[in-house]
Amino acid sequence: MGTADGETSLKMVESFINFLQKNSPGISINVVYADQPKNDFNGLVQTVLGLGHFPSYLEKTKNVYPLFSANSFYKQILPDNTLDFGFSATAMHWLSNKPCDISHHVHMVGAEGEEYLCFAEQGKKDWETILLNRARELRSGGQLILLNFCCDENGKYLGNTTGVNMFTNFAQIWQDFMAQGRIGPEEYRRMTLPQYYNTVEEFSAPFKKTESPVYCA
Repeated sequence: MGTADGETSLKMVESFINFLQKNSPGISINVVYADQPKNDFNGLVQTVLGLGHFPSYLEKTKNVYPLFSANSFYKQILPDNTLDFGFSATAMHWLSNKPCDISHHVHMVGAEGEEYLCFAEQGKKDWETILLNRARELRSGGQLILLNFCCDENGKYLGNTTGVNMFTNFAQIWQDFMAQGRIGPEEYRRMTLPQYYNTVEEFSAPFKKTESPVYCA
């Protein structure tokens, strides 16, 4: 999910296929690549078929059938109870929509007050939506691995790990552009990125709270 051009997952998919076919010789495998409709599916297909910059696992394996879905992970991608293993990396910080513009920053890590709360609420709803869709797709005993950007217990996150804050630098550059008249205030506000970095607690809450629809799914 959120597969983009498919290049970064080629080796992982190949290793997974080899493991499965070693333990279950002759098994047939469907690999479903999913991303939003605006993704470059021509590039993705070329990558998976070995027509891009890297060799494909299809050149070394048999009984493997790649499929491509232009469905967002905010929707159900597969029929109920058909998914054995799902994987997504560094994609689900993108929100389904931008809840508001941020007045003095470009990213929710710099938001405050009501603006921050709007992003936090959107992030909570979107995370629950993603998990409920995957719960319907997963077979009993299926597994789901999601590697997501987040804010850790020490307040560190992508772009803020070594004392230099990438997003604050972005915001300062845009503020300089606005001060120079190169962009207007409305253009600055519209630069707000539709992303949310969950905390560890926010990520785990749907699995821990017994009243959560995800917990009950």
